[in-house]
Amino acid sequence: MYALDALKTMKIGEVLEVIADCPQSFRSVPEEAVKHGYELVTEPEKDGQDIYFYIKVVE
Repeated sequence: MYALDALKTMKIGEVLEVIADCPQSFRSVPEEAVKHGYELVTEPEKDGQDIYFYIKVVE
């Protein structure tokens, strides 16, 4: 997941917007983010086929 690589380069407090179009990402992106110590800022938002995630670097 490229988002995890991007999150590693970010500073505490920064938020990454992830846009996905795969239905599996609705579950897998939040699970992986939390598993690696990041925080999901909001519930995933769906707009048509796109799913938006906002992930915050907390530590």
